Amino acid sequence: MDTMSSRPFHVTFVCSGNICRSPMGHVILDQLIDAAGMSEQVVVSSSGTGDWHVGEQADSRTIEVLAQHGYDGTRHRAREFDPTEFDDLDLVLASDQGHVRTLQQLAGSEDNLAKIRLVREFDENAVTAGTLETNDPWYGDHEHFARCYDTVEAACHGIFDHLRTTLRPSPSPSPSAGEANVAADPTNRPVDGAAEGTRSTPDPDSESH
Repeated sequence: MDTMSSRPFHVTFVCSGNICRSPMGHVILDQLIDAAGMSEQVVVSSSGTGDWHVGEQADSRTIEVLAQHGYDGTRHRAREFDPTEFDDLDLVLASDQGHVRTLQQLAGSEDNLAKIRLVREFDENAVTAGTLETNDPWYGDHEHFARCYDTVEAACHGIFDHLRTTLRPSPSPSPSAGEANVAADPTNRPVDGAAEGTRSTPDPDSESH
């Protein structure tokens, strides 16, 4: 991942219609990013592989379960995944293997293929259990949406931890013993051609510290 890019790191969630699973991830991760003061570093979006619900709000049950946990999903509007945006995405999070296959067909390059991951790959418990797909709650009732929320929220915390680690600035390398000695005692600076173990006295008019 290029963490030195001048643009924000772009994470997008993908499900089928962009009204159930992917909006949950979008809203939850976006709030985690905002609360951590990382909004200038990370952009979060979502979309669906189909156009059935373009322009619509999230499913009312999605909005309801998000509200029960303190999240506002009312501003979400469904959109279809646009493959022309692939090059500007950094992490493409699919809800299930069907979405993975669709995204792989749209990727267009090896670099874009490498961006595709399942949402639950970032949930250690799901990885351990081997349950990496996020079930679609659309055909179910409120209980199905509640379970979907729990699944997506657990993954979002893992995604957030991954982003925080990935985007953290690398620490400056520790100085070597010799560099540390020079920093502590700037007069201990060898002159080209001087015998090893000798100390030269710098000309204060020719050297700046």
